[in-house]
Amino acid sequence: MTGDARSDAATAAIRTLVSKGRYDDSWNLLRPQLLAGDTTTAWNVARQVLRAGARAGWTPPTSRQIRLGVLCSYEAAEFSEHLRLACLALGIAVELYVAPYGQLEQELLGDAAPLTSFAPTHVLIAPTTDDLGFPQLGADPEELLAAAESRWRTLWETVRRDHGARVVQHAFVVPDETPLGHLALRLPASRPSLVRELNRRLAESAGAEVLLVDCERLAARIGKQRWIDPRLWFAARQPYGHEALPLLARETAAVLAGDVGLAARCLVVDLDNTLWGGVVGEDGVQGIAIGGGPDGEAYAAFQEYLAALAQRGIILAVASKNDLDAAREPFELNPGMRLKLGDFAAFVADWRRKPEQIAEIATTLGLGLDTIVFADDNLAECAEVSAALPEVSVIPLAVAPSELVRTLAASVRFELSSLSGDDVARRRSYAARTQAAQLRAGASSLEDFWRSLKMRARVRSLDSTSLDRAAQLTQKTNQFNLTLRRRTREEIARLAENDRAICKTLQLADAFADHGLIGLGLVVSSPEDERTALIDTLLLSCRVIGRTAEIHLLSHLARDARDAGFHRLRGEYVPGPRNALVADLYPKLGFVAAGANGSCWEYDIIERGAIESPYIADEA
Repeated sequence: MTGDARSDAATAAIRTLVSKGRYDDSWNLLRPQLLAGDTTTAWNVARQVLRAGARAGWTPPTSRQIRLGVLCSYEAAEFSEHLRLACLALGIAVELYVAPYGQLEQELLGDAAPLTSFAPTHVLIAPTTDDLGFPQLGADPEELLAAAESRWRTLWETVRRDHGARVVQHAFVVPDETPLGHLALRLPASRPSLVRELNRRLAESAGAEVLLVDCERLAARIGKQRWIDPRLWFAARQPYGHEALPLLARETAAVLAGDVGLAARCLVVDLDNTLWGGVVGEDGVQGIAIGGGPDGEAYAAFQEYLAALAQRGIILAVASKNDLDAAREPFELNPGMRLKLGDFAAFVADWRRKPEQIAEIATTLGLGLDTIVFADDNLAECAEVSAALPEVSVIPLAVAPSELVRTLAASVRFELSSLSGDDVARRRSYAARTQAAQLRAGASSLEDFWRSLKMRARVRSLDSTSLDRAAQLTQKTNQFNLTLRRRTREEIARLAENDRAICKTLQLADAFADHGLIGLGLVVSSPEDERTALIDTLLLSCRVIGRTAEIHLLSHLARDARDAGFHRLRGEYVPGPRNALVADLYPKLGFVAAGANGSCWEYDIIERGAIESPYIADEA
């Protein structure tokens, strides 16, 4: 079946499900099309599904909410609608404020009353290259560049200062048309050269504080002749072509998803005809295609791409219908392999169904299914996983070996808002989790297991070096997050400047790995009682759950609160879909119920003293 035929069949199935009132099932079929295709069909169907669902009181399931101000220099109605759909497909419920046509700068630099009343969490600045006003050949390129950089940086600073919101900006597309032809590349003052240099300077200035959408890369992907449609611009003041519009919306939504902690954390891959060509059980270790010949080189390039994903923090795992020993042998014996067994945090090879294997991997690694991407060449296996585990993103790899990298790279699930040392170390930390599980199985008691881990902690006050990671944790953490608050970087920075606030991070290492910065505690003064300290945020990365790290962090928070003159520490538990394991944390540590709703707990620091943490040592 061709791709178009599969799309038509899926559309028919979606409409049948909608007619039966099965909106969740129809949405599960539709989401992959929105996240993978650039055709208008899926987007039109999505509008129909949402309208029908709304009449029945249904909305798509989401796990994050944002308020997004959209400031465009063009007519933004169509782009904004595509962006809303793309956000929903990625699990974000987005409330939009769309500035009037052509009011990008006026909205921010004027009285900004509508945007201020909207109270955005994020603001998208969406200009086009024409807004730069660069001449085809400038007299003073440095003056032009300095003015342009200052213009956009001023808007960034205004958003952060006046609205406390996260800035997202569409970077600029280097124009394809130039009267200078190829000579433009050699002239620093040519319009294409000026745009390239401005993109570089803006990227450097953005740092971790401003999110950029690389529109130049997107335009190159589909071709610049199809990126801008002059006919649409002159007719409707909407510049983007029919292929560009869904692509730009989807990639912008992916950047937003990465910022609010919805990027994938684990890639689960098949083996036969995915990591190598052939079937190892039939062709043998040396008979599979890897490393040599056109197909073998393509599979090697695919493995190298996976290794690069792992290097930037994506956890790799294997789910294969195979004999375990046969599945492991290529990694140990075939010299063409680029990946080794140690590159995988989990390795499952048996004859169970793929959904069972993936569910086991999620449990072993302590990950939610919605953080997992599954890639397999077998379309039937992909369909089975999609049906049984709709939270898992599935990437069918039924393509030529030469197209494997391109197909995986097109996924929008792997966006990052920043890259820290903790992201890079994540793979080692999850591999160490598996080793720790084996150690626990052989321990005579839980206490002996904790002692055998030889854990060391570094509890530090939040500062500029840990701010990005702290914000990342608040967006990502679900299982061990007592209040479920999603603090932005800007909100945490303001809190850290409060003299009466206690903001602590926790780094943890054990006998197997240094897990990096994996805990955050934010404590503020109660507005009702200056002697009571409120635990605004208490969370831990899922990869260290069950190690008593939460006790160690609370021990430090309690001591610091006492030293700051507080008498009581008050915590709140807000139940969510995935944080039930921390429901009884406070009463287990000696907190007593406070208030009538049963969700607040207090600890008397003066009477009871600091909370003890006997299994983790502090490092200087």
